[in-house]
Amino acid sequence: MWEKKDMKKLFSLMAHSFFLCAWLLPLGGESFEFVDRDIGEILYSISLFKGIPISHDDTVSGKTDFRSTGDDFDDTFDAFLKSARLYVEKSENRWTVSRIKIVQGENGLYSLDGYDVTPFQLFEKMAVKSGLCVTYESLPSVKVSIHTGMCDCEEIFRRIAGLCAGFELKKENPTRYHVARVSSRSLDGAVGGKIDIFIEENGGKELFRCNIQNAPLSLVCEKLSALAGKEFCFSAQTDTKILRASFAGKDFDRTLQTLCAQANAECVLSDGIYYIVPSKNKRLMGEKGKSWRECCLKHLSTSAFLSLCARRFPEIETISVNEGGKFLYLSDDEKSAELLAFVAQSDVRNESHLVQLKYVRTKDFLANLPPFVNKSEITDSGRGDSFYFTGTDAAYEHLLCRMDEFDRPVSRVSYDVLIMQYQTTDGSEWRPNFRIDRMKLGDRTAVSTTVGSVLDLNLDVVGVFGLNFAAELQAAITGNKAKVFADTTLNGVSGSTINFQNTNTYRYRDNNLDPETGEPIYSGVTKEIVSGLKLEVTGIVTGDGMITSKITASVSRQGTDLSSKTGNPPPSSEKVITTEVRAKSGEPVILSGLIQNEETEAVSRTPILSRIPLLGNLFKAKSKSSEKTELVIYLVPSAEIFGQSDGADDFLPHARQLVREFVGS
Repeated sequence: MWEKKDMKKLFSLMAHSFFLCAWLLPLGGESFEFVDRDIGEILYSISLFKGIPISHDDTVSGKTDFRSTGDDFDDTFDAFLKSARLYVEKSENRWTVSRIKIVQGENGLYSLDGYDVTPFQLFEKMAVKSGLCVTYESLPSVKVSIHTGMCDCEEIFRRIAGLCAGFELKKENPTRYHVARVSSRSLDGAVGGKIDIFIEENGGKELFRCNIQNAPLSLVCEKLSALAGKEFCFSAQTDTKILRASFAGKDFDRTLQTLCAQANAECVLSDGIYYIVPSKNKRLMGEKGKSWRECCLKHLSTSAFLSLCARRFPEIETISVNEGGKFLYLSDDEKSAELLAFVAQSDVRNESHLVQLKYVRTKDFLANLPPFVNKSEITDSGRGDSFYFTGTDAAYEHLLCRMDEFDRPVSRVSYDVLIMQYQTTDGSEWRPNFRIDRMKLGDRTAVSTTVGSVLDLNLDVVGVFGLNFAAELQAAITGNKAKVFADTTLNGVSGSTINFQNTNTYRYRDNNLDPETGEPIYSGVTKEIVSGLKLEVTGIVTGDGMITSKITASVSRQGTDLSSKTGNPPPSSEKVITTEVRAKSGEPVILSGLIQNEETEAVSRTPILSRIPLLGNLFKAKSKSSEKTELVIYLVPSAEIFGQSDGADDFLPHARQLVREFVGS
């Protein structure tokens, strides 16, 4: 049976709702407007008007505004829930609105989201959803917010308990938890301080006496509010400690204000709740002349504009309704006019221009933006060779005028490489005592038969080093005192590294010798030794046409493999040269000093007779030989800057023509 007061409350609610619906009908189709109305009344009125059963649980309370001007109802209703910090669970027969949202995932995980709810409401909803038993003592009645993400139930309960200062979660068995208050001794030990607050009666008034040392403000406010039977909400971002406070004879308001002043905070009373906020960031609650207002953007997104607004108007509190351009702000008339003027200046449409790049890639351009280009005005087209510019027309014209400064081709660098191997054996020393000079017109009659296969080399030896050098090089090759180790051309771009490698790779199985038998024991691990020539060149073309080259050359040689006898890997040797030179295009660079020495000893014997003591020496022959090998690297760098050859000497084509005429004659 309905009690009389319940019937009265129901008829009052229905009367309000029908009155609101009758008032809304003349506004047309989908129009709604509620100003400072109870949330329950708004939901009930919408339910009657739209024919949708909508209810709310005990977490929904308070008043708010709701306006709809004929837009899509679902989007408008979702925006209303978001601005009022509410969630809705929709089913076929009913919509349920709450300030708590619980989502069950896989493997027994849950996510909990809640706005402005008490801890015991969070425990209650979570316990019903998970089917676990949770008991608790008298929890603080402050309102909190929480967003856990996916985690197990125990972790969620522990996080809720962490919002209650002075309480801890205890697990009694796998399905039962208890939230208990931490004892005063444990509390003091945990915070490392002292909290002594007592009530003294004086003329029928309750006065407080405090003695506090090194204690967090949140725990002090909790104990003070518990003694006075008051409600409070700690909204400070950091929990500052009160180092020392000792006073008496003050009422609750004066006591709380004095304690907050010690921790650089303030208390604001609103709807019977004391809100503890930082002094430098005091909330706007309770201030006169301010109200929530709505603003709609036409071109900018809500998130982009609110980031600008936060820097321009840090004192105005804003709430994003959706990314469609709507947001709410709390302000008075004067600040509202300034904000709307700022919106008119910022919320403008900028035409986008497609900028096509000729030489550089889009990602390289975005990684190295010129100082006169704003990154927020650049959008990658996704094609790799263009981007959209959304700045002003003047900025676009300025960008086009200066495109040639950064959209330029990278200079190309090429190296003609000739690597010669010179060797000297058994004292028959031969050294390359060459003169490097240009060919002259009289040289065509000075050499008649000294130039042969040198002309077939990729490197233009005659044009670069002259006919004298070419003749001596030909003589060394013919006498087997020199041979061509490598003859090639390396190409790259300015700033990149070019690698050339002419090596042999020897692979062997790692082994150890058996100490008892002396036989090798293979481990099954294959190792390798790389021997030969490695060349690494990094060339940079500077603005004056010079080429700066950083060159690293190494030559290595593998010794005789004795691993089957000694168990050790084959020996190897390596010579390395690193240098940095700066030369004109077409000017040769010579690297030498990569010398390898090898000595060999050979013994020939006459069978049987050579084994006779003393007399056997007459039937032995010993010979020693030493071999000295040197690699000389000749490099001729050349550059092509922006499609034009740079630095080529004018006499080189003429020299080549003279050689061809000489050979033909």
